[in-house]
Amino acid sequence: MGFVDLHCHLLWALDDGVETAEEAVAAARLLASLGFSDAAPSPHASPGMPSGDLAACDARRAELTALLLTEQVPLRLHPNAENKLDDAFFGRLEVPARRGIGESQRWALVELPFRAAVPSLPELVFRLRRRDVLPLFAHPERCQEFERPGRAAEVVRLGGGLQLNVGALAGLYGRLSQDLAEQFLEEGLYAVAATDLHRADGAEEWIPEAMELLEKRGGDGTLERLFATNPRRVLAGEEIA
Repeated sequence: MGFVDLHCHLLWALDDGVETAEEAVAAARLLASLGFSDAAPSPHASPGMPSGDLAACDARRAELTALLLTEQVPLRLHPNAENKLDDAFFGRLEVPARRGIGESQRWALVELPFRAAVPSLPELVFRLRRRDVLPLFAHPERCQEFERPGRAAEVVRLGGGLQLNVGALAGLYGRLSQDLAEQFLEEGLYAVAATDLHRADGAEEWIPEAMELLEKRGGDGTLERLFATNPRRVLAGEEIA
């Protein structure tokens, strides 16, 4: 089985991701060429965007599935969304309103503010786990709260998962994010890696470079564990050891 991308924005004209159906097919074709067999496009679950509408996202995912079949792109698509970890999210934790990952919906991709502290983060993780929701934190290496020494390890210890934006290893988001990504990888804190792909143009250069760096810095088996084994556990709603 191939790799699984649990964070990407392939559903066109819904958020800040790809803009056209043609670009979506091109992005999907690129992922397939790099060894991905599955992807869970993650439109922003934000009321300020068309992607805030669950029905619209489901319909667009079905459209893309049909297009990929017609274009003979071997990439299976799964439900997902990128959720802000806020009061609104806690108010819709019932399936499918939580807009979790995959058919199981047990895991949910959540994000923190990029440049704001979240001192209540441990309590938020505890509250989610009590509701049997497993939080997968998007791009922690880009979020101020995870700059706090020991915070990333604490979240993992409490039962949360961390998702690496693999482009951070290639310096896509600046030096600080790159340093944090390398640190969290060395400490074995990441549960999964993902592309967070928003645009097809240029991705044919940085994604292979980033994946190569992931294997080089993480060691043998890291690419398989973070892009295949663990993401499939997430899709199935299983805990990650």
